[in-house]
Order: sequence, then structure tokens, then C-alpha cells
Amino acid sequence: MRKFAVVVNDCAAPPIPGILAIRSRNTDHGDRNFNLNFDELVEGLPDRLSDVHMDWMEILGFLFAADLVCERGAGDVQWAREIELWVPVRDPAYWELRRPLVERIWTDLTNDGLRMHFEQEDDPAPPPRQGREPHPLHDCVALLSGGQDSYVGALDLIKQGRRPLLVSHSASGAVNGAQNAVESNLREVDSSIIRLKLSAGKARGAEAAGEEPSQRSRTFLFVGAAALVAALGGSNEVYLNENGIMALHIPMTAARIGSLSTHTASPPILARMASLAEDVFGKPIAVENRLVHLTKPEVVGRAVELGFGHQMISTVSCWQIGRTSSHCGICSPCIMRRISNEYNEVGDQLYDADIFDDSSALDDPKARDNLTHFVSLVEDLRELPDVDLEFEYPELLRAAPAMTLSEAIALHRRWADQAASVLYAHPVPAGLR
Repeated sequence: MRKFAVVVNDCAAPPIPGILAIRSRNTDHGDRNFNLNFDELVEGLPDRLSDVHMDWMEILGFLFAADLVCERGAGDVQWAREIELWVPVRDPAYWELRRPLVERIWTDLTNDGLRMHFEQEDDPAPPPRQGREPHPLHDCVALLSGGQDSYVGALDLIKQGRRPLLVSHSASGAVNGAQNAVESNLREVDSSIIRLKLSAGKARGAEAAGEEPSQRSRTFLFVGAAALVAALGGSNEVYLNENGIMALHIPMTAARIGSLSTHTASPPILARMASLAEDVFGKPIAVENRLVHLTKPEVVGRAVELGFGHQMISTVSCWQIGRTSSHCGICSPCIMRRISNEYNEVGDQLYDADIFDDSSALDDPKARDNLTHFVSLVEDLRELPDVDLEFEYPELLRAAPAMTLSEAIALHRRWADQAASVLYAHPVPAGLR
């Protein structure tokens, strides 16, 4: 396990060699290297942010920054990290009481250890200014990532008569392009749709202490920002929409539990985020996933039912899309996307590697491992008795409070049959059975 010490805005000087510095502003010890901008989220709210609300956004932003600068090692043994983090806040005593839950949520998302130290902020940034116009009338806040699930979730909300206010985390050019495209598509359904942008990442032109691409904690910042808008804007309801297979995300092998299995929309983690937000904002906050009972093919099928299947091509899915601006074709999200689009006979983007029909693509060890493990998982979900599935894939037990264990197993068996109908129609995966 790799160990790191990180200090934000030079708020402390612990006697630890090799400390990494995160600076959201210039200090006496160095220039700004991290950008956190949530002005768009705030300008339409009825009141300026309080000290607690400013601390909330900055803590989540700095946790995301720590995730970015603490680089993981190669292989599963060096994947996990132990991070000690010093963060300046306006009320250290207040946040110390909430530290255990903050640390637990972050650890659940990242599979890393975290120990936070809250230091007194002597030079706090002022809250963003209010704009002249309030946010448009809305009854919930929905996250829009540029992926298929968040798009279909938002589309479904609108078609059900809801009025979501959309929130996105600005990222790479490819992701921003997909977000713009799906926003435009949603405006075909509701011309009043508005999307607010949150920016967090390496400051332009700055030398970052590290550049870790996994970004497992982004959901904490993403949901936390949406919760602030929902709480202070009065809707009190946040939607993070992701299909149930990826929400539970059982690992394809035991070796992938930490390194290649994300918990972006894990039901118990979302429940803990809602509990923390309720405590901070002093009112009930719901963090919900309206797609959790659907498989990925069923999510795409919902878009087809609504008449928007042809727009699936404008979304992005690949784990490395932010770095390559293309779909690799070999990562788990690419495989799931291809299966789901083919299952529903909708158009798709080109993949860099065709691991379904081109056997030479498996010369890449990562491609071979991913497809082999994917096929193995599909076969387990189709053939193993329920009791064996519980033993082999204990993540199924973490479906609550969204669904029961039996519902989670049924969901995965249904998905496995859908995946098999596509996979085994192609020569390469059929040959791996």
C-alpha cells in the first residue's frame, strides 16, 4: 500500500518528508495548482453560502484533489493508498464531529485509507456572488455525466413530468462534448432545461504533485454539489442514475475487487451520502437512482421506447475517454456499452479494438483478460445456484436499501442472459466459453 501526506493551501506543516501540496490559491510557499469553481451552482440560489456550506464544497473539492495527486501503484498490491490529509476549514470543531462519516464514504468509494485533519482557515475565500436571475423552476437535481445512463435517467424524469435542474462536472474535451450533445438532445424534449457546471481539476499551466487517472472519489464531489443545490434551492432531491449492474458492480474476479470495481452508485454509499447531506443542511435530502432496477441493455431499451435510441451514439462510456477521446473497446464499460447497443440494435461509435470479431485484438493481454473474465462472469451468473452466487459475489448483499438480495440476483441473471445473446453471436467471445 502506498502512503501519502497531503496539505491543502499550506494550512499545516507536519514534520513528514515528501508532503504533497494542493493549492487552490497562491500562498507564500507556492502558486495555485488546483482549480475549484462552483460559481454557476450558487449564482441562482436564493441566498449566499454560509461558512458551513463553503466548507462543504471546499472539503469535497480538496478530497477530489487528493485523489488526483496521490498516484496509485502498478498491480493490485500497490493499488490501494493510505492518505493523511490536512484541510483548512472555517469551523474545525464542527467538521471534526462529521469526520468519521466523511472518511468512511471516501474510503468506500476509493478503497483507500484516509485520515483527515481539520485546521483553522485564517483567510477564507468569500462565497460566490449571487446572480440576478434565480435558477429556473425545478423539482429535483439530476447529475448529467455525458454517459448513457445519466442521459436516459434525465430523459425519463422529463418524460414523467418532472422538472430536473441538471448538474455536470466539467472534465475532458470528449466528456464535455458528450455533455453538450445530450443537453441539446434533452432540450428537444424540454426547451427550458438548464445545466449547471462544476469545475474541479488541475489548474491550467500548473505543475501538479501527481496525476492519478482513476478518480474514484469524483462521485462524492458530484453528489455533494448537487445536494447543495437541491437543499438550498428547495427541491431536496438528487438523482444519480446508473444501471443496477454497474451500481452494484460485482467484480469479474477476486483480483479486481479493489482496482477495477468502482462503487459510483452503490446503494449503501448513496444512502450514507444522503445522511451526511441531511446533517449538514439540516433538512431531508434524498439521493436516488431511478435506474437501479434496470440492466444496461434495459436502460438503452428505455431510450428506444421513448424514441431517442438513435441518440445513444452521442454519449460516452469508456474508462479512458478523458485521456484518449475515443472508446478503447476493451474495458468493462466499453464491453457493456457494445452489448447494450447491439442488444437494442442502435447505432454506436467505433471502438479502437474489436474484441468481438477480431481474434488478433486479444494479442493485447489486457483485452484478453477483460473479455475472458467478462465471459466467465456471465457464465457464473447464468449457471451457479443462488447460494453459490452469494458466496462468490458478496457484493450482491450490498444491494440494500435499493433492492433485496433475491431482486439483485434476478437482475444479474437477467443481464447475463442479455449479454450472452450478444456475446455468443460473435466468434471471439463464443470461443472463450
